[in-house]
Amino acid sequence: MSEINIETILYALTGGFIPVIIWLIFWLREDRARPEPLRRIILVFLAGALAVFAAYFLERLWCQNPWLANACLNIGNSQGHLIIGAPEKIILIIWSGIEELLKLFAAYLIVFNHPDFDEPVDAMIYLITAALGFAALENAFFLFDILSQSTTSHGISFLFAGNLNLRFLGANITHIISSAVIGAMVGLSFCLGLKRRLLYAIIGLTTATLLHALFNLLIITSDGAQLLKTYSLFWILTILIILLFERVKKVVCPSPTKPTNV
Repeated sequence: MSEINIETILYALTGGFIPVIIWLIFWLREDRARPEPLRRIILVFLAGALAVFAAYFLERLWCQNPWLANACLNIGNSQGHLIIGAPEKIILIIWSGIEELLKLFAAYLIVFNHPDFDEPVDAMIYLITAALGFAALENAFFLFDILSQSTTSHGISFLFAGNLNLRFLGANITHIISSAVIGAMVGLSFCLGLKRRLLYAIIGLTTATLLHALFNLLIITSDGAQLLKTYSLFWILTILIILLFERVKKVVCPSPTKPTNV
């Protein structure tokens, strides 16, 4: 492997993970009264990151459909002002649904049936952690692809700074908001029966999928001025997520026994 490839990998990993770790520290403060074990946080984060590989396979699989193949190419090659038709909208929803389901599965697999999952707010903490793990590796792959196209150190620095900001403000917030919605619904139903918990989870997953698809649609169809408005919407929704945290923290089960399964 050449020196430039090693340098590019380091840039990509740095740009992919450092902003996400900052986000993670910020959101973990929402549970500072009863913080989650660091080991469990790391495991969920890594599970979310590994989900990127499954998402890539499943998303490419859908692109084998003849009706959706051109839509995948259009979205992949989009430089803004993309004309969106029904196939493009459908593939954005499918991709968003796959990613939200995999992030939920990552948290479920690692912690939802573990004793550490012992209070409603944990659902939001672990879902956001899984989402940030997913975003970190997704960012790293994105930056590696961009940076590897630059042939000069100046070009690498320019692309690194510009695309780091875009991913930090766009994709990362999208993953946080969408997964936080699912976590909030799981948290709000923490004390309820199995059927109602499943219903809440389905509502959260559906809402998160549609939000995720909408955010992606806004990003790929916006020019500079519209993109700023889109990011403003992201920040407003981030404030709402903080308010959701406060609502979920108030959920108290009448019985000290934590419900099993989610």
